[in-house]
Amino acid sequence: MIDRRELLALGGMLGGLTARGDSADAVASGVGEMTDRTAQDIVTALKAITAAMYSAQSFDALIQVRGKQGDYLRSMNKFPDFIDVGFDVWMGVHDWHIRLQQPLVLGRDVAGRYTMMLGFTQLVLRPDYVPNFISVPYDSR
Repeated sequence: MIDRRELLALGGMLGGLTARGDSADAVASGVGEMTDRTAQDIVTALKAITAAMYSAQSFDALIQVRGKQGDYLRSMNKFPDFIDVGFDVWMGVHDWHIRLQQPLVLGRDVAGRYTMMLGFTQLVLRPDYVPNFISVPYDSR
């Protein structure tokens, strides 16, 4: 997803491509030529947008959790009900929801631990475990 500010900045950069004169004669005479500095600014802005698009799609924590969900799905023919996760994984999945504007469903389980829905699976925050911990998926006990 492209941030609105980045899109507006790109629009401003691309505005430098238009001719400075009002007439077709000004364009033909080269008055509206782009400088090397303006061209470099446009290239830099396009590279920044490309990098932002790639970084928006690379959530290592989400990939690891989805891998565990996929393994469980293949072996049990259903998604797991729960996966315990550490703080870093929890925040990574939380940031994924926020960045991609996905609905965020938070709650608490019977033991008072925080839960977050990821597809059909509830992630259970376990701050007492190591920050990048991802447990073996399990069903309701």
